[in-house]
Amino acid sequence: MTQVDKQYAFPDQHHNINLLWANLFIEELIRHDIDDFCIAPGSRSTPFTLAAANHPKAKTHIHFDERGLGFLALGLSKAKSKPVVIITTSGTAVANLYPAVIEAKQSHIPLIVISADRPPELINCAANQAIEQYKIFADYPVFFAQIPSPSISVESNFLLTTLDQGLFQQQSNIGPIHFNMAIPEPFYPAAEKTNFTNYLSSLKDWLIQDTPFTIYHSTTTQLNNQPIDIAATKVLVIVGRIKDKKEALEIQQFCQQFQLPLFADVQSHLQGTEVNSHGYDLLLENEQFKNLIQQADLILQFSDHLISKRLNQFIKKSTRPVWLISEHKNRIDASHCIKQRFVCGAATFIKQVINSKKIYNDWLQAIQTYQATLEKVIKPYLIDNKISEINSSTYLLNQSQGNIVLGNSLAIRLADMFAQSNATIFSNRGASGIDGLIATAAGIAKNSSAITNLLIGDTSFLYDLNSLTLLNQLQQPFVIVLLNNDGGGIFNLLPVPAAHQQQFYQLPHGLNFQQICDQFSINYYQPKTFSEFQKQYQNAIIKNKHNKVTLIEVCVDNQLTPIQLSKIKDEVKNAAIQ
Repeated sequence: MTQVDKQYAFPDQHHNINLLWANLFIEELIRHDIDDFCIAPGSRSTPFTLAAANHPKAKTHIHFDERGLGFLALGLSKAKSKPVVIITTSGTAVANLYPAVIEAKQSHIPLIVISADRPPELINCAANQAIEQYKIFADYPVFFAQIPSPSISVESNFLLTTLDQGLFQQQSNIGPIHFNMAIPEPFYPAAEKTNFTNYLSSLKDWLIQDTPFTIYHSTTTQLNNQPIDIAATKVLVIVGRIKDKKEALEIQQFCQQFQLPLFADVQSHLQGTEVNSHGYDLLLENEQFKNLIQQADLILQFSDHLISKRLNQFIKKSTRPVWLISEHKNRIDASHCIKQRFVCGAATFIKQVINSKKIYNDWLQAIQTYQATLEKVIKPYLIDNKISEINSSTYLLNQSQGNIVLGNSLAIRLADMFAQSNATIFSNRGASGIDGLIATAAGIAKNSSAITNLLIGDTSFLYDLNSLTLLNQLQQPFVIVLLNNDGGGIFNLLPVPAAHQQQFYQLPHGLNFQQICDQFSINYYQPKTFSEFQKQYQNAIIKNKHNKVTLIEVCVDNQLTPIQLSKIKDEVKNAAIQ
């Protein structure tokens, strides 16, 4: 990351019209307090690269791999809760952003893609590195603009108002936006500058101010001030992905006030709270427990993207009304069972809730009895000195007070089943892909002073090796816990035909990652026991105070976790609760 630190005023002299347009665009972004720019090297995008590089308030992040660059931007935006800009050249460079754009749309992350494109006369004529970039991301961006080739015949305020409109649309419907810029040669600065004072005359007021050209004043439809009566004696609260810890606290206090049982997803920032019913996913294997929670008069679900398949199935089969609360306007109803949908934040909803009926407190106490039984069942697996994916991942989740980025596939499921974490949790569960996880974690680390931990599987790790170069840029502590079960171990938990499991699903690779760590100057551990893992994780934290990235490789047989989970489920299923 580089940052220029000097006084800045928008100039009226520029090397060419391309560089002027790029400077206008970057300046307007900065005026919107958007200052993180993720850039991949490329010639046609040079005007925007130079504009960002030379702006005193711009922070630039460079990566040679556009796919990783997109996820780096995603992580930066997640950590800072503000838009991040991506600048790429034309051709497949743009296409490589597609996975990150999809994740941003599905997760409501505000990315801003600026892609350089060939001018119209070079499209569909066999010109080099020219592809169809118009709406290349289809409907995933919440706003798209095709920007024509820079020309003095196009008024300069057109560029600013188009950008301002895109940013306004992004504020009201959070997700990625895309500006496709047709840029002809020349890309690089000429020897002499040209005076563009006359051309910039339409921006007279803007040039002497530091505010955006167009300022939008949003009007949001709030719930009316009428009380919302939940009118139920047994209310089950389910919480999915919550980005804002203040919002999570509102939900926690709401459950405490009304004495309501809470099933908090690992992404909710409520998993480690006392009010959460830990282990509900495993407890749903027990018929007595399912019968107990089916007594709910009402299910309140805050937000989306629940990890637990069993919980989703329970919601789908429930005969009780389900209310869903989310500030996002998109359809959140995978089970097709939502009876009432509140488009607002949790705090707005909770502020207006009343209950005309008396809560049945014995119901909550009965649920907590099952929770105590579950803890007795799983404890031996969490303290067993034989290292496993279960005890190592749970230890990481429960011990770290910093950031934890959860890989998809097995890692996040184990975290959701077993952990009681108070860490700041990040995940890419919009599309739940295994790509870009290292890059996402690097972006989160760049915008955070706390330690960042990445819990990731071996296949996901192999998928994003290019992004290990980003870790050398970090000034913040960073630990990777790599669960190596020799391929796609999660398929051992699925009803995959045994005859095809290894060749077509698991794909064992027989690799360990010590030499990869040597290549990228990453400190490496491979613990043989759980006690070694605990010591090495604590050592990693100490080493990382000196900005040394550490990888702890947990090597396990790919049958161990399925066997352990099967035993735990059987014990839970057969547990008799008094």
